[in-house]
Amino acid sequence: MSTPQAAPLLMLRARRIAGAAKHWLFPTPEVAAWRHACRRAAGVPRFTAGRIRLMQYDLRYTDLLTVCPQWEDLFVKQTLRFTCAHAAPRILDCGANVGLSTLYFKHLYPQARITAFEADPTIHAVLCENLRVNGAADVEVAHAAVWTVNGTIDFRCEGADSGVIETLAGNLGGVTRRVPSVRLRDVLAAQRVDLVKLDIEGAELDVLSDCRDGLRSVDALLLDLHELDPMKRKTPAVLELLAEAGFAYTLDELNLLPWRMPQAEPGGPFAGHALGWALLVRAWKPALATGSSEAHTCR
Repeated sequence: MSTPQAAPLLMLRARRIAGAAKHWLFPTPEVAAWRHACRRAAGVPRFTAGRIRLMQYDLRYTDLLTVCPQWEDLFVKQTLRFTCAHAAPRILDCGANVGLSTLYFKHLYPQARITAFEADPTIHAVLCENLRVNGAADVEVAHAAVWTVNGTIDFRCEGADSGVIETLAGNLGGVTRRVPSVRLRDVLAAQRVDLVKLDIEGAELDVLSDCRDGLRSVDALLLDLHELDPMKRKTPAVLELLAEAGFAYTLDELNLLPWRMPQAEPGGPFAGHALGWALLVRAWKPALATGSSEAHTCR
């Protein structure tokens, strides 16, 4: 028999169930688009190029299955959302893939001044087309891997969103190509940057270490931090570097990457568990969130 004390809990549970049912039966346009992409992806082989309409966006892709989590992260969960005090933030989208993150930033700030970097030559061409046909032709697009030197570098083109500098590729499949590279430190030295989005598949510590002094010109970071080697974890060094550069940070969105490296060895205490993951780090200069007179613009 229920007690009077249990009644509020039952009502709360009923409201939650009703809310979940409403969201399922009457999804937002963003959720409806995500479901549409997932249904399509179920019948499309991996690494098959194509085109899909999601809300107002006419999107080309190289691998529809990876568009689905990208869309959910960006337009449903809004994991890369940030606020800025002025209408035209300067944004560096490092590892732009087919352009969903760049289009999302343009959705937030139509006047944003964005440079999008993509190393894979095939995906770079798709990125350019997606920006052109979706009202973002003013974005500067660079065919380059973000790295520690200007020049060229061997890059493992995986065909979707996991392309990586060859020395960090491990057991990742794909084709190795020689591509241009750009030193992020030099890019930062020339300007003030409101936001750097860094999604470079395991090269984060190398690049950030090279940019240590240049981070003074950066107000906020959205960092997709990849851990791909269980014997050489980079997260402590990255977080220490950010703190030394004056950033506060928070951690979110831990995603396991079981396909990127072998699982824990058989016979061990955690056999079969994934050893690689990606972790979203949001970092910002504390003054930007306190309203200090020393603050620049974004948080």
